Amino acid sequence: MYPLIHALGASVLVACASAQTPPGTSPATNNPLTVNYGSTEVTPGIQLERMETSTIPTFAYQPSSPSQTYTLLMVDLSIPSTRVDPSALSPEQLPLAPGVSANRTTRLHFWQAGLTFSANGTLVNTTEPVAYYNGPMPPAGDIPHDYVFYLFVQEEGFTAPAEDSPFNVENVNEESSNRSSFNVRRFAEGEGVGELVAANYIVVQNPGAGASMSRGMAGPTATGGAVMPPSPSPFTGSAGKLGGQSVLGLTVLGSVMVLWG
Repeated sequence: MYPLIHALGASVLVACASAQTPPGTSPATNNPLTVNYGSTEVTPGIQLERMETSTIPTFAYQPSSPSQTYTLLMVDLSIPSTRVDPSALSPEQLPLAPGVSANRTTRLHFWQAGLTFSANGTLVNTTEPVAYYNGPMPPAGDIPHDYVFYLFVQEEGFTAPAEDSPFNVENVNEESSNRSSFNVRRFAEGEGVGELVAANYIVVQNPGAGASMSRGMAGPTATGGAVMPPSPSPFTGSAGKLGGQSVLGLTVLGSVMVLWG
C-alpha cells in the first residue's frame, strides 16, 4: 500500500468559489484539490519556478464517499503545436489534443489510477503509476504553461491503456513522444471514468530570449519552497525525484528524459 492523499476534515478544507481549472478549458470544476510543492500551497494559477516543481507534490482531498476509487492526472495544456511532430504519434494521439488555446496541445506529466481510502481515512494507491511524474519543463522563451491536476472518480469497468496504446504503462514511461497529445476531454468520456471531482493548476515559465506573457494572467508568484511538506502534512508516503529514487513509495528503475513540456 502506498499512501498518497489524506482525507481532510470539513473544518480544514473550505470550498473554493473560484475556478480550479484554466479559464475556457474543459473539463472544468470549481471543487478544490489541495496540492503542495514543499511549503508552497498551490492556489489556482499560482506561478512557480521549475526547480520548485521538480519533485512530485503532495495532495489532499475531502471525499464524499470513503469507498470511492479515483484516478489522478497532471497535464500540460500549453504545448506549442508546432513543436509536436504528428508523424511520430500514434492514431490515438491524432488529431492533436486541444490545449489551453488555439495552436496549443497537451502533454501527460503524471497519471495514477486505483486510488482508494484505507480504514483510517488515508487515500492510497495499490498499483504503480500509469505514468511516472515528470516535472514541468516548458520550452525556453515560450509563454507560461498551464499544468493542471485532475482528480476523477474511477468507476467499475475502468481499465489501464492497452499494450499497443502510447499511454500504456510501459510505452508512456519509455518514449517521450508517447506523453504528447493526451486528450483530457476524451479521457473524461472514456469507459470507467466518472465525474471530475476536484482540480487545481500551476503556471510555470522557462525564462529565455523572447519570453512572453501574452498568455494572459499568470496568477500570483510563489517565492521559495521548502523541501519538506508543511505540518500538519496531508502526505504520509515518500515522494522523490525520478532516476533510481522513490516516487510515491515506488521504485523507479530509470529516469525519463523530458526535453520540454
